[in-house]
Amino acid sequence: MSFSFEGFVDAVREAACEPDANAAVRAVLERCVADPDRIRNQTPLEGDDEVMLFEDDKLSIWRCRFQPQVLMPPHEHKLDVHIAGYSGREKSILFKRRNDQLKFEGTEIVGSGEVLSLDDKCIHAVTAEGDVPSLALHVYMGPLMQLKRGLYDWETGEQVDFTLENFDAMKRPASAFPEF
Repeated sequence: MSFSFEGFVDAVREAACEPDANAAVRAVLERCVADPDRIRNQTPLEGDDEVMLFEDDKLSIWRCRFQPQVLMPPHEHKLDVHIAGYSGREKSILFKRRNDQLKFEGTEIVGSGEVLSLDDKCIHAVTAEGDVPSLALHVYMGPLMQLKRGLYDWETGEQVDFTLENFDAMKRPASAFPEF
């Protein structure tokens, strides 16, 4: 069976209309990444690392590639998210805010053929684990790009507005945080 990003978006949109949208969307993702080669074969080798495939008031659907040498800054989504890995290993470094500080909570790794679900309160930083980029499908259960959300300073835990400029400025080399 072949894979297309258009067909994937259609299947996720249909699942999001089910009574238990989270479970239905996760099931679609699990079926898709059960054979990750199908998706890898349709993914361009070059181009943007983060590509929005679809967004409306119910869903945001992205194809994400993370590089092993770059650590994305701690950020929130304010939405439940389902992450389906189809190449490499995507590492989420989880934090909680306590007394206006970021406190490390642990890591979650989603490998090829796996699905990870994070709730709407999650704060995480992201990178690829190992020596190769990770590829995953991310489905946010709402309009991600329309929300006011936060980024968190690595040292102080201070929240700043999530803008692309702030996001890019707060990226760090993965080697700067060997403890993660």
